[in-house]
Amino acid sequence: MAVTNAYMVANLIEKMSNEDRDFRYMALNDLMNELQKENGLSMDEAIEGKVIRAVLNLMEDKNGEVQNLAVKCLGPLVKRIRIEHTLEIIDRLSDYAVQKDNEILRGITSMGLKTVITEVDPVMGPRICEKIIPKLLQMSQSDSYEMQMDALDILAEVLSRFGSQITVSQQTKIQGTLLPLLDHGRAAVRKRTTVAIGYSVVNLTDTMYISLINYLLDRLQNTKNSEKLRTLVQCAGVLSRYSTRRLGGYLPKLLPIIVNHAKEADEDDELREICLQSLESFVLRCPTEITPYINEIIELGLTYLKYDPNFAEDDEDDDGMECQEEEEDEEDEFDEEVDYSDEDDDMSWKVRRSSTKLLGAVIGTRSDLLQSLYETVAPALISRFKEREESVRADVLMTFIALLRQTAVYGGSGGESAIALHSAKSNLYFDATGLGDELSLLPEKVRSSGSQTFDSDMETGEGPKQLLLAQVPKLAKALSKQLSSKSTQTRQIGFILLRELVTVLHGGLSNEIELFIPAIESSLATGANETQHIALTSNLKIEVLTFLRQLFRNHSTNVLHPYLNRLSPPIIRTLSDRFYKITSEAFLLCIELIKVIRPIKRNSETGEYDIADMNSDYKPYILDIYNITIKILGTSDADQEVKERSIMCLGALLAQAGDALQSEQREAWDMFLDRLRNEVTRLITVRTLAIICQSPVAAGSELERCVLVAVDEISLLLRKNNRSLRVASAECLRILIQKFGQHIPNESCKKLLNELIPLISDADLHLLPLALRTIEALIIAKPESVQGIKEATLPSLFQLIQSPLLQGAALDSLLNLFAALARASPADYQILVKGLIDPLLNVKTSGVSAGGVAAVANKQAAATVAQCVAVLAVNTDEANCQNTIRGFQGYIEDASTNDSIKYLSLLALGEIGRRVNLSSIDNIQEHVLRLFAAQSEEVKFAAAFALGNISVGNLERYLPLIVAQIKEQPKRRYLLLHALKEIITRSDKNTKLGAASDEIWVLLIESSDSEQEEGTRSVVAECLGKLALTNTTKFLPELQSRLASPSAHIRATVATAIKYAIVDPTTEYDELLKPTLSQFLSLLQDSSLDVQRLALLTMNSAVHRKPYLIKGMLGELVPLLYSETVVKEELIHTVEMGPFKHKVDDGLEIRKAAYECMYTLLSTCLDKIDVHGFLDTVRSGLEDQHDIKMLAYLMLVRLGKVAPTAVMQKLDELVDPFKATLEFKMRSNAVKQEVEKNQELVRATLRCMVGLAGLSEPGVSPKFDHFIKEVQSGPLADDYNQTLVEANNRETIRNPGDYMDIS
Repeated sequence: MAVTNAYMVANLIEKMSNEDRDFRYMALNDLMNELQKENGLSMDEAIEGKVIRAVLNLMEDKNGEVQNLAVKCLGPLVKRIRIEHTLEIIDRLSDYAVQKDNEILRGITSMGLKTVITEVDPVMGPRICEKIIPKLLQMSQSDSYEMQMDALDILAEVLSRFGSQITVSQQTKIQGTLLPLLDHGRAAVRKRTTVAIGYSVVNLTDTMYISLINYLLDRLQNTKNSEKLRTLVQCAGVLSRYSTRRLGGYLPKLLPIIVNHAKEADEDDELREICLQSLESFVLRCPTEITPYINEIIELGLTYLKYDPNFAEDDEDDDGMECQEEEEDEEDEFDEEVDYSDEDDDMSWKVRRSSTKLLGAVIGTRSDLLQSLYETVAPALISRFKEREESVRADVLMTFIALLRQTAVYGGSGGESAIALHSAKSNLYFDATGLGDELSLLPEKVRSSGSQTFDSDMETGEGPKQLLLAQVPKLAKALSKQLSSKSTQTRQIGFILLRELVTVLHGGLSNEIELFIPAIESSLATGANETQHIALTSNLKIEVLTFLRQLFRNHSTNVLHPYLNRLSPPIIRTLSDRFYKITSEAFLLCIELIKVIRPIKRNSETGEYDIADMNSDYKPYILDIYNITIKILGTSDADQEVKERSIMCLGALLAQAGDALQSEQREAWDMFLDRLRNEVTRLITVRTLAIICQSPVAAGSELERCVLVAVDEISLLLRKNNRSLRVASAECLRILIQKFGQHIPNESCKKLLNELIPLISDADLHLLPLALRTIEALIIAKPESVQGIKEATLPSLFQLIQSPLLQGAALDSLLNLFAALARASPADYQILVKGLIDPLLNVKTSGVSAGGVAAVANKQAAATVAQCVAVLAVNTDEANCQNTIRGFQGYIEDASTNDSIKYLSLLALGEIGRRVNLSSIDNIQEHVLRLFAAQSEEVKFAAAFALGNISVGNLERYLPLIVAQIKEQPKRRYLLLHALKEIITRSDKNTKLGAASDEIWVLLIESSDSEQEEGTRSVVAECLGKLALTNTTKFLPELQSRLASPSAHIRATVATAIKYAIVDPTTEYDELLKPTLSQFLSLLQDSSLDVQRLALLTMNSAVHRKPYLIKGMLGELVPLLYSETVVKEELIHTVEMGPFKHKVDDGLEIRKAAYECMYTLLSTCLDKIDVHGFLDTVRSGLEDQHDIKMLAYLMLVRLGKVAPTAVMQKLDELVDPFKATLEFKMRSNAVKQEVEKNQELVRATLRCMVGLAGLSEPGVSPKFDHFIKEVQSGPLADDYNQTLVEANNRETIRNPGDYMDIS
């Protein structure tokens, strides 16, 4: 092979010196192809030298194409050759670069040097720098302008690539050469010098950095030349980008100088623009250090937002101007038609644009100033909507949109209370993507006319959303004028702004809709003169339709009805648009339009419907939508997205206005059946059919005819591989059977049952409850068919019960199914019970000696069987129930009974006893108490469970017994407390525990102090918390008073008890909880570590469950949380374990609890925390132990989505901890658990890197960018790429976005 290579290379070298340029070109091309192959040329030292010289000679070729290809060839070549030859290339290229005779060669050489620097192995960095830097510095001091430019370009590349490998002496020389060039006479040289300085500061020593800053400060103060001042200010901005942390300390000196230059720039608009740009960079990258100057910066931005010295305008009296609307309109028209004379020389628009971006940076980074921004910045932005320069106007609008989006994230949860207030109202819900799984009637945000409901801050009239609402009239007036302008871009951004406004306020335009009607009409109408701007007008139409959809969803029908006659015709016309995206969006809008024309509300408490009468004026619109929808559904070439949304629209028509389409019913349902049989559209058809059948106006013979056919069709879909289709089909079948079950033929039911039986398994726990609920619906709808259903399903059901995975919805559905079977077929009770318990009785007996202590097998199956038997017992006659109880009683009384059977019997007696009074069974409680002494721990706990639940059935008889036992039997106290917990938890809240509650309370309080076992105190705490909920006004204040107890055990128990009280979702006792939670702040500083940890866990629960209770105390809570995340050396001690020493960190659990609480704060109280301080604490967590690192990674990914600007500023600071984790070397004798933990950390780090990589912008985070590239080309490259693919797949699932046309 080596001989072949040598021969081929020799042949190529010969061709490179051929007189024919084509031969030379092709030889270079062939060489490059060989070099780029994975197992390409392998050359010895002599051949390498010949190839290099041949390629370099061709750089002097007379043919330009050959020269260019020679430069390109250098890239793959330097990857294959020795360092000596690379240095030889650099020498030769440097010689070419400094010669002045051949300008073309010098330019080509510059490209060649850049290529070599970019492609060479980073390991060669030190020797490359040693060779090339002196030559570059020499070139940069040349009197040749072009040579200086090239040298600075290449030097910037070297600093970017090998900055960390450059020695201090080299850095000193570089700085000594670059700084004087900031005074160069040519602006381009100064600009490139600034770029090079930016790359160099990343790796400067502190001494050199101070020298640079002092030089810059001195020049900024003493330079009078405005052109050079621009460069110096620009350089300051570059420093903020590349050395954010170090520059922050010098802002107090630097920032006033730049602000002063901005104010005193006279007519130098370019200097003023650069000053504002640098200030923007400071705001973005030094958020903490900039805080003292932020108000001054905002004032400066507001001043120059309206800076327009060449345009006379009176801004002093806005109110006065509003009185002259006609004159303004005339002026606007004049402005659009006539350009004023000084436009070519006018640079003031750049100043206005820079000030707009500066204010945008403040908005993006200072969520804590949101309220004051609405008082100062928002009115100024609104007044500048009339900006005459289109690009600046677009920036002003986008800045206001940024303000609205910040309000949506940080402005408080304005919609939550509204949803709670109107929870009784529901509306038919259609998933906009067509991909959702919800098919039921879902709550919709319903608001009364002209009113919004806001959170507690807003009720005072001081919240950001309330301030925004107050400015809506002025905003609407200013924006409506811009929406009628000729600029498509302005109109498009204007409608985006309106959409964001409606989304943030959940309405807000009730009194201003009329202002926008003309703009909506004109934007949805395509004129002949716009055909050349199809793309622009299409985007505009889509934005208008999206805005209207939000408008209809967030405003009440009586507000919208007066405008329907003007809005409906243009909306309906867009259904026939040629561009599929417009048609698709129009269908979604028409769904909302139909709901506005004919609203149907349901009271979720009573189940009654409020069906509005159909207004005859609007019926033609319903018919028009119907006709166009049917027409589009009848075409075969429609886009997939359009097909799906047209089916949804037809569903909305039938669900909301089916009674108004009587004559069209047959055609509509035939179309549905046709779409159901089509493989491409059947999924969305199934979902839509389920929604229609829940509507109170969907009825009639045609619907029944369709349903009878559809049941057979949909039953067959249960066997398809498409899981989404199977889930939708199962849910739809249940709804169809519930409503039309009596009309479905027995043959169809039989076929359906055959398709459902394979789903009765634990293979898919999402499909399982759907299948069980469908079978239950069949039994209820057709009780006469219960015998066939029972024979078909019981074997599968008995098999399913053995599964250890049954819980939640699947278990609830199974219990409901057995209850339905018991009611429909009472005679089969014994068969059902026997089928349930026999497998457990037989299996558990085999292989276990009587009275043995073998572990109870399949405890989950025993729990499931016990609940099923209890459900059957409750739904049968008294005799059957008593027989079952006696059977289980016999098992627990027989000393020879196997522990597994006793376990099952105790659970069953407990489940039955909770539902039925067992006091008629003699001495049952004594037999259960006797089993507290069993050898098996499982039997002991089952006995406690049984005793507690049996007591629930007759509290008066059994509760005093348990209380007495707790007092008299200290050895049994732990189990008795578990029984008591069952009583408190399971008792009906309406039936108080009576006088016994006081006695229980005293007993529990005493136990919380006297018990030394933490496990027992945990049970006491749970009992206390749940007991407090039975009489909150009495017990919660008592708990609060004991938070200050001198006993650490009591404080710890009460802290946990309050956590169990917080878990309750009701809000009745929130006023009592609030002062209790305030007292928790002192517990976070408790002398007992256990109390601190438990207090943190309770606070975390409060933040998660009832965040509104702790928002007012976040100012004190957050600093305490941060202090608890610090590693405290005094809590770390060494434990000797034989010959080994092991470090134990007693503060780890507290730190973990604090970080967990911080993670919860991100989800519930983001608007109340300082993101920058939060990020610093998260960054510290990356250097902690495994569990805390995992939490820190989760928080970083979350923050990257909700506060991207803040995270972007800190990316470079994350590199060191990321690198430490990825490069950590396990010791050779590490155990499997340690290896797995480390692998988990590496995967979490890669996931975090993938999540944050999208935030990085070129030049902003050079260290992070370089690190990402290193990982992508290093040993973890495959893992990184796999993580990236997984992340993209998750995003695709969450945000389906555009559909692929699979028709």
